[in-house]
Amino acid sequence: MTLFTTSASDNVVHLSKESLVHLRTSRQVMMSCMIGNALEWFDFVIYGYFVVIFGQLFFPNANHLTQILASWGIFWSGFLARPLGSIVFGHIGDKTSRKYALTLSIFMMAIPTTLMGMLPTYQQVGMLAPILLIFLRAVQGFAIGGEYTGSMVFLVEHAPMGKRGVWGSWASFSAVLGVIIGSSLVGVLHHSLAQDSMQIWGWRIPFLLSALGSIVGIYIRIHLSDPSVYLEVKARKTKESIPFKDLMLNHKSKIGMIIMLDFLTAVGFFIIAIFLATYFRSYLDYSERTALAIHTLNMLVLALAILVGGWLSDRVGRNIVMGLSCVGIMIFSYPLFQLIQIGGHFAIIFVQASLAIMFGLFFGVIPTALAEIMPTNVRFSGLSIGHNLCMAIIGGGTPFLATHLIHNTNDLSSPAYLLIFSGAVSFCSLWFIKDRYRMALD
Repeated sequence: MTLFTTSASDNVVHLSKESLVHLRTSRQVMMSCMIGNALEWFDFVIYGYFVVIFGQLFFPNANHLTQILASWGIFWSGFLARPLGSIVFGHIGDKTSRKYALTLSIFMMAIPTTLMGMLPTYQQVGMLAPILLIFLRAVQGFAIGGEYTGSMVFLVEHAPMGKRGVWGSWASFSAVLGVIIGSSLVGVLHHSLAQDSMQIWGWRIPFLLSALGSIVGIYIRIHLSDPSVYLEVKARKTKESIPFKDLMLNHKSKIGMIIMLDFLTAVGFFIIAIFLATYFRSYLDYSERTALAIHTLNMLVLALAILVGGWLSDRVGRNIVMGLSCVGIMIFSYPLFQLIQIGGHFAIIFVQASLAIMFGLFFGVIPTALAEIMPTNVRFSGLSIGHNLCMAIIGGGTPFLATHLIHNTNDLSSPAYLLIFSGAVSFCSLWFIKDRYRMALD
């Protein structure tokens, strides 16, 4: 009897230790992915907030519209290097180690982001200034080619069965967290500094501060372990296996599925989370502080909608949640943009919050839905290439296209057309994608 009691007690203690180890590992996995994603999107949002300042500092001889378009054009140029980065980091992630690819990507991303805070302006070095800005954006884009998608894969592959949706949603949540931190920091700077100080040196502060987050992210990722499902598949593959070759020979159609499904992500995020902050200031004449306050509030709404979307997808399915979100975007985007013209704080908050909720439900599901399309042996490569091709062709150019539409149509509601079209493309892709929310990952 004593032996039985002792054995049972030992088992309880053993299980308790296993549970603590699992809990600690889960926290490390989520934290490491969230830091990298937050830094990536933090950079996007601070560039978006400073797009007018960049235009003035790097293209001082152009008119106001040309300055903004040039700044958004450089923003887009960073995305053109992402597909190449996705091939390199995808190969490392599938062939060598998920953990190593993610650690390398955040390290390479930190260097150009920090150097952007040290850039000379046009007045100091002439045309060399915009050339250096384009170069740093390109290097940054290359590194980002494996960051967000690698985090998706890492989270989903570590997730327990039945919780992949909510685990994957943390990848999107952390992207919005980066936006919230960025908008809050820029708001503090605008509140604390005079406009002249902001233009001379204040804009450099967020880029320099990102180096601190990168150091923390690198430290955490070094101490992670690769997902067991990946290690099992890797052990069965031959040394001659080349993920990119396998992907091109056997899974090209799945890359097409990823691009189509990801279409709304590419357009929706950059309209709702990046472009609207500039839109409020440039076209509705809101002050910097008011625009940032409204934008930050609605990013909190978006973050909550993301977690709800991931949670719902584990219960009713990925396709149902994403399909309803796409339909909502297609039906309500233009009427909501029309409502903006009425003016007033309440109307602006309501419009962006409504768009954030509809898009957030979709954005919360997308990491898991994309990861479930690809088999484990080429998941990192396939997801990275598909997502980054979509971002390079569509996402990075969305603010540029939205600005161009407004000035060529004289219709402040014209960015809604981009949302409607992207919602239709993603909705159509659902007809070709099998919902795997109740299936094993591979």
